[in-house]
Amino acid sequence: MPKASLIVDETVALRQKKKTKIVALCLLSLVFVIVVLVVIAACVNTNLKPNFIQDPDRIVVYNQNSTYGQFSKNASVEDSRYDKFMSMFDESFSNTYLVALFSGSLGDYKIDKESERTTFSTIQAELQNGFYVQFVYTEPQTLTYANGDTYYSIYASATPIEYTSLYFALSEEDQFSKLDVYVSYKVNQTSYVVKISQKANTFNLYENRFQFKS
Repeated sequence: MPKASLIVDETVALRQKKKTKIVALCLLSLVFVIVVLVVIAACVNTNLKPNFIQDPDRIVVYNQNSTYGQFSKNASVEDSRYDKFMSMFDESFSNTYLVALFSGSLGDYKIDKESERTTFSTIQAELQNGFYVQFVYTEPQTLTYANGDTYYSIYASATPIEYTSLYFALSEEDQFSKLDVYVSYKVNQTSYVVKISQKANTFNLYENRFQFKS
């Protein structure tokens, strides 16, 4: 084989080897970046609390069909139940970005239009199986989507749903799972609900329920 041909073959081989190394380094860098992002996502927390849930003026905790405890936002300094409850409630929506991402609930929540056909008495009967909570508002609140757009009733396409109460059950299991929040409103003097679902873990509120007893 001519000497010039050998030199060309060696040059091509060296170039190919250099390309292979560059590709391998790029792949390793990409894998490293992905691993770092996954680690960060698994360590950094985010809060999935629905933006329509504002701090209530009054909180009522029920045990089945009986009032277990109630307390107000403007309670005396000695009564810290409101602050404790809201701290635990806000924390119940907190989880890592990784869990939130795979749960499909990162910054979003589901409003069930079909639930509007359910009367509040039906939902109340379900809630009364255990401990549940009522948030009471002095001023009417407006139900919105996660992007801030107003939600309109299926009974009147131009009528926003305004409410002064919302309800949710306390979980007896320590896990991050679906939490159904029920907004109560009236149409022609009949009380209906809208069900909004988001991921949360309210077990800490349930486990520490004795702190909220009247």
